[in-house]
Amino acid sequence: MARWLWIGGLVVLGAAGWGACSSDEGTAVGLVDASDIVRFGGDSAEVPTDTRETPPDTAAVADDTQVAPDIIADADASDDDTHEAFDTLAPDDTLVAVDTGPPSVLQVGCADGSREGFADLDQYPVIAGCGGAWDVPGIFDMPASCGRAAGNDGANADGVGCTVTDLCAEGWGVCHGRAKVLQAAGGCEGALIGATGPVFFTTQMSSTGAFACATGADATNDLFGCGNLGCDFTSNATVADLCAPLVLSSHDLCKGLRNDLGCGDWCNHLGKYPGLPNAWSCGSDGSHEALNVTKSHPDQQGGVLCCRE
Repeated sequence: MARWLWIGGLVVLGAAGWGACSSDEGTAVGLVDASDIVRFGGDSAEVPTDTRETPPDTAAVADDTQVAPDIIADADASDDDTHEAFDTLAPDDTLVAVDTGPPSVLQVGCADGSREGFADLDQYPVIAGCGGAWDVPGIFDMPASCGRAAGNDGANADGVGCTVTDLCAEGWGVCHGRAKVLQAAGGCEGALIGATGPVFFTTQMSSTGAFACATGADATNDLFGCGNLGCDFTSNATVADLCAPLVLSSHDLCKGLRNDLGCGDWCNHLGKYPGLPNAWSCGSDGSHEALNVTKSHPDQQGGVLCCRE
C-alpha cells in the first residue's frame, strides 16, 4: 500500500512501510535531511518510522513572504525620494514670478493707464503724475466731464470737454494740497520719476497772493505743485513753510510756466526751453489763475497730481 510522508518540506511516495526506489542494485531509500541533501543507502528498516503527516509549515511560508524587506525598504525609499522631490520643488514653485500683465488703471491712478510722474508704483502707490490736457477751466473739485478719457495716452488726448479730474482714474482725484502730498509721497522728489521735463503737475492748492498758500473761497491766486517747471520760492522761508512741499508755483498769469510773459530769471520758465510751445494758459485775471487754468499739448509739460481718494 502506498503511503505519503512529509520530510523536510518534500512529499515522498513509497511502498508499504516506507518510500523505496528499486534498481538493479537492490532497494534504496531516499531521504531529505535537514540540510536538504538527498541521501541514499540502507534499507527501509533503518529509516525512521515517524509517518505523521505534517501540514505545510505556514510559519516558514510566512517567513518566506517576509524575505521582501529589501523590496519594501526600496519602495519606502522610493516614496521618500518622491516626497523629497516634491518637498524640494514646492518652495521653488512658490518663488516663481507670475506675470499678471500690466497694472490696472485703478492701480496706476491716471485715467489713460500711464504715469508721467511718480512712476514707481511700488514706492508711490497712492499718488501719480498724470500728463494730459483739458479745456474746461478750473482746478477745484471739478467733476469728470468727458468720461475720464483724457490723458496723453487717452482716447480724448486733446482734452476736449474735459476737466482736470478727467486725467485721474476712477477712485482718484486731483490732490487737494500739501497735506495730501506729504501723506502720499513725503514730498515732491518722486515727481520726476518717469517724467520728460520740463514738467509741472498742479494740485488743488492755491493762495491769497504773494505765494501765501491757503484754502478757502478767496484762495484762488496761482497754482502750486511738483516738478521742475515754474517758480521755486523756497528762498522765501515765510511762505515756503505755508506751502511745503509744494514750493513750485505758476506765478502771475502762469508766466512761470510760459515763455512769453517776461518771467524773471529766478524762475525755471518755459523761455529757457527754446522750441517748446506754451501749453499752460491761466486767463487774464492775475488773482484767479486757479479758476481759469486750462492746458493743451497733452504730451508735454506735465498736467495734474492725482491722489487715491
